[in-house]
Amino acid sequence: MRKGLYFIGFAVLFVLISAAIQQPEAPEFVEGEVLVKFAEGISTQAVEAALAQIGAESVQIFEFIGVQHLKLTTDKSVKKAVQEFSELDNVVYAEPNYIYTTALTPNDPKFSQLWGMDNTGQTGGLAGADISALDAWEKTTGSHAVLVGVIDSGIDFTHEDLAANIYTNPGEDAWADPNDPTSGNHTDDDKNGKVDDWKGWNFINNSNNAYDDYMHGTHCAGTIGAIGNNGVGVVGVNWNVKMMPLKFLDRNGTGTTTNAIKAIEYAADMGVDILSNSWGSSGYSESLEDAISYANDRGVLFVAAAGNDGTDNDAIPFYPSSYVIANVVSVAASDHGDKRALWGSGGGDDDGCGFVCSNAVAAVPGSNYGKTSVDLAAPGKDIVSTVPGNSYASLSGTSMAAPHVAGAAALLLAANPGLTIDEMISALFNTVDPLDDFDNKTVTGGRLNVAAAVRSVSPVQL
Repeated sequence: MRKGLYFIGFAVLFVLISAAIQQPEAPEFVEGEVLVKFAEGISTQAVEAALAQIGAESVQIFEFIGVQHLKLTTDKSVKKAVQEFSELDNVVYAEPNYIYTTALTPNDPKFSQLWGMDNTGQTGGLAGADISALDAWEKTTGSHAVLVGVIDSGIDFTHEDLAANIYTNPGEDAWADPNDPTSGNHTDDDKNGKVDDWKGWNFINNSNNAYDDYMHGTHCAGTIGAIGNNGVGVVGVNWNVKMMPLKFLDRNGTGTTTNAIKAIEYAADMGVDILSNSWGSSGYSESLEDAISYANDRGVLFVAAAGNDGTDNDAIPFYPSSYVIANVVSVAASDHGDKRALWGSGGGDDDGCGFVCSNAVAAVPGSNYGKTSVDLAAPGKDIVSTVPGNSYASLSGTSMAAPHVAGAAALLLAANPGLTIDEMISALFNTVDPLDDFDNKTVTGGRLNVAAAVRSVSPVQL
């Protein structure tokens, strides 16, 4: 929150056998498209003249932030069009349409594998290098009154360890088949412009089927809120919560600025409390920044992964986690030894560059960091969680760390529903466990301690 192409790829994905999944390099932005914010009060005639002059036509208008999504009508390059729009007196900013990619003891049988929740040294790490979830659950295990939006690749809302914690829109028809998003009454019952949006929305094809066809979003959702104490699979930071699937990443783990903006606007307008964002890139988008500010104005906490390049975000920003907006919380990844997570061999500081390097790419890529731009760490290496098809997998990345913090924020709201964004952030930041590996490398210098955070906001102390 100091203070604002997205690749799901924060997940340097390690599936159960620890085989790294390599993503093909994604393009930087969508060819033939630009985003332009014209000056307030500009006439329709002036806008049309500008479009004709540069060679573009309007695809859609994001009225809530005053931005137009334009399609170029000539073979002019995106960079040239952005330059020409930016030089016009009545343009606030112009930019590409960037592409983003992917960054009480319960009886759940895989709980013993969740070192991030309760670390006894079971994976060879340091006992106690966890978020102290067991102590937090003595106070609260969450609440279905708290709504977390997962902006990602969708969620497998039929998963046996997630289904009961998936949001259902009370404004849409209640007789729809819970396993079939197309079974509604084909009517926009709540008049929000989305027909049968009873389990979130798919912003890629503008449909109500936000099912996860990539697995990343389902994995993140499991960390936030896999059902607890149900004798099945894993458990999330919240045993009870509601999660809204907001699909903007496709089956390849890539998404665009325009679809991210739509997801944020929808979530804020639908009353989401917290947004979990395990995606990003180095592309700075003012449109996306405006959308996150819109969410901030509506009381939505925005938790974002810090990135997986092993670099200093103070020197090389990574968005959206690097936006300087009051509701943005940037999350680094720690490992089971309370070190900065690395994705190659070794752990902690043995990356050749060392954690002291301020502007270099680590020899072994790991979690990004930043003394003023990354707020705190959370478990993010070899994290077991849900994936589509009633299955489970172990993945690594700051993509896995951010849901721990989003889940912790939801647990705070369950303990004290009246908390503001500032109060949630203060509780999260002021109760971290200080760690040498994150001292002067994050704002707080530590790793999430959800039990201490819950104690700090609870009307009745633990």
